[in-house]
Amino acid sequence: MILGVDIDGTLTNETEGHDYAKRTPNFKMIKWVNSRFELGDFIILWSSRWEADREVTRKWLKTYRVKYHTLILNKPKFDMIVDDIAKRPE
Repeated sequence: MILGVDIDGTLTNETEGHDYAKRTPNFKMIKWVNSRFELGDFIILWSSRWEADREVTRKWLKTYRVKYHTLILNKPKFDMIVDDIAKRPE
């Protein structure tokens, strides 16, 4: 399975501001993502953070031991995504 996982508000608790190094981790979601990685799923992390934020983002992910295959930045900002196959981990 290929999983696309947002960072801010999903792997982090905060969604506002740009001090990404100080974001607090959502350990429940990190554990879930890591378990899916271990099961063999392909994990794509994506964020509307800018390309200039790539290094601070990678450091944060490494600090909290988030397992992933690909990091995509500059995603379009949506207020809502409507999709026929979108799912939540709950």
